[in-house]
Amino acid sequence: MGIKIYKLLFMSMLMLLTGCNGDIFVEDFLPGEQMDVVLSETDSTEEINFKSDNWRLLEVVSFMSHHFAIEAYTINGESVSFPFGEKEPATVHCLSDFLDFRVEKRGGNKLQFTLNENLMNEDVTMLIKVGNEYKEQRIKLLLSPTRKYQIDSVVYNWKDFKIHEGVVNEMESIIIDNKLSTPITFVVYPFRKSAREIQFYDPTIVWEEGLFKRLLGNALPEIAIPDIVDSKPVLHSTKVPFGIMRQELETSLDKELSVEVTVDAYDKRRIRTFNEMERYSVPYKLYVSNSKTGKKRVFSGELTSSRPTDYFILKTKVE
Repeated sequence: MGIKIYKLLFMSMLMLLTGCNGDIFVEDFLPGEQMDVVLSETDSTEEINFKSDNWRLLEVVSFMSHHFAIEAYTINGESVSFPFGEKEPATVHCLSDFLDFRVEKRGGNKLQFTLNENLMNEDVTMLIKVGNEYKEQRIKLLLSPTRKYQIDSVVYNWKDFKIHEGVVNEMESIIIDNKLSTPITFVVYPFRKSAREIQFYDPTIVWEEGLFKRLLGNALPEIAIPDIVDSKPVLHSTKVPFGIMRQELETSLDKELSVEVTVDAYDKRRIRTFNEMERYSVPYKLYVSNSKTGKKRVFSGELTSSRPTDYFILKTKVE
């Protein structure tokens, strides 16, 4: 009789514990021990149905050095602290210049992932931690690259177009010490190292080519730049890739043009070869957009061009 009473008492206590704290015994709230979610531009949303609702979104862990901001808000758009409480529907929005995705707890047992943008030129892996007081589980989230921005237009401020007169580049400098009793002659090539120099400048950013390749693609798109014709700027066929701060373009000058220079007997001279430069500067604005997300961006700065047009040589006496 005593044994039966003991068993009944034990079962009653077990039922009481289970009723008061049922969540303790629901450990496997995920459909599997570890889940992988892959999102791409074509499959940008995925939803997981949990086995129970006794969990919350704990943390979003990144495996890249690039930083992003995290915003948390309710389904009504009100800001909340992260992580949220158990059974509390809310959204975590992860956002940077190159990454945009959301993790949403929708209702008691649903978790939705949405990829808006990944411009990193590679797959990005995130670790999503969910759990409760007793157990933590992880979801591996892989974000595939999405489409890049396209250039819509480039606008030059012709009102502030400036031509800079009297600009020269020194191309070569050598010293000839003629110790002979007769003159000596040697050859210089004034255009052998000549090139048209292009520079984009924006004082508001640290210019990095890699950042523009994330936005616009590894094959950077080209834009038309002005040429000077009869002392006026015109847009012809000259194009350069946008995103490279300093560039050199070939010119039509004859790189094999040779000039003879003579140094008299017992004379010591410094021979300096210069290129006369046609230089201009003009402010610009570049408009880009993303056809998938509808996002738009504007880059502004100053374009400078320096093009060699002629040469001259100086012979200065060296004591």
